[in-house]
Amino acid sequence: MQQRTIEPEMMDSASDADLALNLKDIARINLWTGARGRLLRELGQRFNKTETFRFLDVGAASGDIANAIQKNFPQAATICLDLQHRNLTEAPKPSVQADAFRLPFPDGAFEVVHCSLFLHHFTTEQAAELIAEMRRVSSRLVLIQDLHRHWLSYYFLPATQWCFRWHQLTVSDGMKSVQAGWTRHELEEVLEGLDLLRFSAVRWHFPSFRFFIAIFRKG
Repeated sequence: MQQRTIEPEMMDSASDADLALNLKDIARINLWTGARGRLLRELGQRFNKTETFRFLDVGAASGDIANAIQKNFPQAATICLDLQHRNLTEAPKPSVQADAFRLPFPDGAFEVVHCSLFLHHFTTEQAAELIAEMRRVSSRLVLIQDLHRHWLSYYFLPATQWCFRWHQLTVSDGMKSVQAGWTRHELEEVLEGLDLLRFSAVRWHFPSFRFFIAIFRKG
């Protein structure tokens, strides 16, 4: 997997029942691989448990991330945003159906803007546009987590399907997602093109095989 390959995924055309099972799988993956915990620790380094802050989750789907934040930071105000209304059925309210490339919020409306397993759906040029738009509505921090393109992460879901009973949609789309994932160099090039690399920290997380990007607001 030397180069990124973006293929259409099945979730957008899946039945409501299959989509619901797929989103539950993604929430399990976020929990079991420690990716959700890593995000909470990242926030915990910047906000205390009683502090009020506004958090926008872009491409939020079922809202499992927002649920975890509300539980651990009860004073946080979270908004889930997704292009597909049906993805937000189980998401905590308020939720917003909108285009991530044209976020319906003023500049600096949120202390934290986040997306998880979302950036890889787009070309490098589109990813840069998305990051710029997320930064526009963030007053303090943009947090991004996305997949490391690696053969271990590519084969993880099919190899463990017998044990964890992943839905077939999860396995199929998961493998396509890894093919569309990133290397550290590719992500750093996107950030450099936006003149944001000097304000950013790119960290790798195991066992989720994800990159965590923190972009700090300067100026």
